[in-house]
Amino acid sequence: MRVYLGYPLSYHSGGSFKLKDNFLSEIGIDYSSVPVEVKKKLLSLLENIDKKDYLFIGDVFYDGIDILEFALFSLEPHSFEEVVLPGYVYGKSTFLIRNLFKNSFGRRVSIYYDFNFFSSKTVVVNVGYGKTSLSLGGRVLFNLPFGEFHLIDTLGNYLFNRFLGETGVSNAYLRKEGLRGELLDLCRSSAARILFGRSDRVEVPCFNYSRFVSSREVELALTPVVGNARFGEFVKSSSDFSSSLVLSLYSYEELFRDRLKVERVVVVGRLRHPFVKALSEVFPVPVEEFSGEEFLSMEPVNRNFKLPVRNFSQERSVVRAFSVDGEPEEVSVEALRRYFNSRDPKGVRVIEELLKLGLEGKKLMSFIYELLTIMRRSSRRSAVEMAYLNSAISALSQLEIPDELFEKVERELSEKAFNWNLPFETKLNILYFCHRFREKLQDSKLAVFPPLMLSYIRERRVSEGEKNFVRTVAEGFFTSRT
Repeated sequence: MRVYLGYPLSYHSGGSFKLKDNFLSEIGIDYSSVPVEVKKKLLSLLENIDKKDYLFIGDVFYDGIDILEFALFSLEPHSFEEVVLPGYVYGKSTFLIRNLFKNSFGRRVSIYYDFNFFSSKTVVVNVGYGKTSLSLGGRVLFNLPFGEFHLIDTLGNYLFNRFLGETGVSNAYLRKEGLRGELLDLCRSSAARILFGRSDRVEVPCFNYSRFVSSREVELALTPVVGNARFGEFVKSSSDFSSSLVLSLYSYEELFRDRLKVERVVVVGRLRHPFVKALSEVFPVPVEEFSGEEFLSMEPVNRNFKLPVRNFSQERSVVRAFSVDGEPEEVSVEALRRYFNSRDPKGVRVIEELLKLGLEGKKLMSFIYELLTIMRRSSRRSAVEMAYLNSAISALSQLEIPDELFEKVERELSEKAFNWNLPFETKLNILYFCHRFREKLQDSKLAVFPPLMLSYIRERRVSEGEKNFVRTVAEGFFTSRT
C-alpha cells in the first residue's frame, strides 16, 4: 500500500487525513486549545521533521519525527510499502522517515518524491505551509521560502492596514485597548476564507466594518509574495516566488549548460491558484493542479533520487536604485529620446535636468509622453534600463500632470507599482504620487498600493525615515473618503 504525506492533507487507500489531527488525537489534546505558535509548528511539521525538541505540548518535548510517528499510529503503518513525499522533504528528513518505518513499524518502505512521477521535461511545484519546493525536470531541486502561510499572512496584513486607513483607527488606540492582535487575527481569518473561496468580504463587526474584496484586489495584494518576474529579465534576488523561479531557471542553465525544455507544469497542494498565474507567465504550457491524492495511482517514471539542492532564503532587504554615470551634451526632450533609444546612460541625467526646468504647456506634455514611452519600453534586462525606469517614475511623481494625461500616467504607474523587483526608491516615488493625487485614486488599482506598502516594509531593511513616510501616506490616503 502507498501513502502520500503532504500538506495539509495526506492520502492513502483508506482516504485522506491530516498529520496534525492524528497526532493531537493520539496524545488526547483538542486543537482549539492549542496556542497559535504550537499550531504553526504543527502545520509546518513536514518541513521540520529533522528538528530536535520541535514541540513542547502537554509537558512533553517532541522531536519532529516523534510527531510523525504518533500521527501514523492509527493508520496501520505496518502495511505501507511505498511513501511519497513532497520535494521539500528531500534530504535528512527522508532518512529519518525511512528509519521510522524500519525501526518503529518493522517495515522497509520505498521512498519516492513528487518529481519521481514526471518526466525530465516537467516542472513540479509543491506548496507547503511555509516552504515550496520547485523541481526542474527532476534534475535539480529548489526550496523556496514561500508557502500557504505567507499568502494568508500578506493578504491578512493588507486587509488590516486598509481597515485602519478607511476607518481612521490608529494602531496606538488598538494597542491601548488590547484589540490590535485580535483584529489582526480577524483580518487574517478573512484572508484565509477569501483565498479558499469561502467568502469575498472582510468583516470587523465591532467597528461595523464590512467590505467586498474583489479577485483583482486579492491578486494585487499578493504580489509581494507571488511577484511578476519574467524569464530573461534582470533579477537580482529571490524576493518573491516568480523571481525565485526565474533565478532557478538561470541556475539550471549554469549547472547543466542547457536550457530546460518544459512540456508540463504541475502544482501540488491546497493553495495553488496564486502561483498558477506566475507559472503561466513563464512557461507557455497549461499548468495542471494536483491535490496530492493523484500520487496513489501514478507510476514512477523518473527514478533520479540523487540531485543537487538549492535553498533560497527569504530576502529581507530591498532593491536599491541603480546609479549610472554620464554627462549629456544636450538637455532637451529630443536629446532624451535619442539617448534612450541607444540606451545611453546620459539620458538619465537629462530627465533630472528637464525636471528642474519647470516645463509648461506643450513642452510639459511632450516630456510626459516621453517619460511614458520610457516606462513602457524599459525592461529589467539591464541596469541602464532599470535606471531609466526609476528616473522616469521619479519625474512623473513630481510633475503637475494635466487632466487629459492623468489616466495614461495612472495606468502606467499601476503596472509598475506592484513589481517588487523595482528599486525601493521607485516605490516611494509611486507612493508620493498616490499621496499627491489621492482624491483621484480612491477607486483605482493604486488604492491597493499604500496599505500594501505597510505590509511590505514590516520585515524589510529600510530606514526609520522611509518607514515613517510609508506610514504617513498609508494612514492618510483614505481620509478624503471619510
